[in-house]
Amino acid sequence: MEATRNETKPVWVYIIFRKNHCSGHEKMTVNISFDGPIFWKRQVAYIYCCSCHFDEHEGPLMAILEKFEQRVERVCLVDKPVDYPFLPDTLFSYMANKMPKLQFIYLRELDLEKINRGTVVELANHPNLKKVIVHLCRNYEVLEDFRNLPQLLVVKGEIMGLKAMLGDFEEEIAKSTASSSAQSSEKSSHSPVPVNNGY
Repeated sequence: MEATRNETKPVWVYIIFRKNHCSGHEKMTVNISFDGPIFWKRQVAYIYCCSCHFDEHEGPLMAILEKFEQRVERVCLVDKPVDYPFLPDTLFSYMANKMPKLQFIYLRELDLEKINRGTVVELANHPNLKKVIVHLCRNYEVLEDFRNLPQLLVVKGEIMGLKAMLGDFEEEIAKSTASSSAQSSEKSSHSPVPVNNGY
């Protein structure tokens, strides 16, 4: 892992939250992908955490992010279904202040209640951040206050072009939620929202 400090490739980070009905949910696991055509131009870090054990996972998670922070271009935080507001404001402030090359944040099915207005301003002032997509999330109103975050896109339905934009991460998410019950498969009545890869 130490060698990653000397790499120059951009990094995409996927933080995927597993539920307590998934085997091994209490353990944080990390998969750093280097090989194959998709990864010739970038490194991809898949980090699996658990919302109900996030207090335990937060320290190790931040240590991993610190190793890549100067090269991170995209951060995706994905949960399913929406859980309690376990993500602290400090995580978002950290992304705003410590990831100078960050271009894109994707948040899915998260309760964002803990984000404060000061952090929204920090994100808005990030020199390279182009888009913050809030997808099927809850308590995200602070991001909309006074239109302080021009990069914001709130989506309540499906997103067209998501795979092209973020890569084929759905398979990774499926692995961590294979034992999810059918009750979380409620369909949305909203039309798909097109998002192009140029943000």
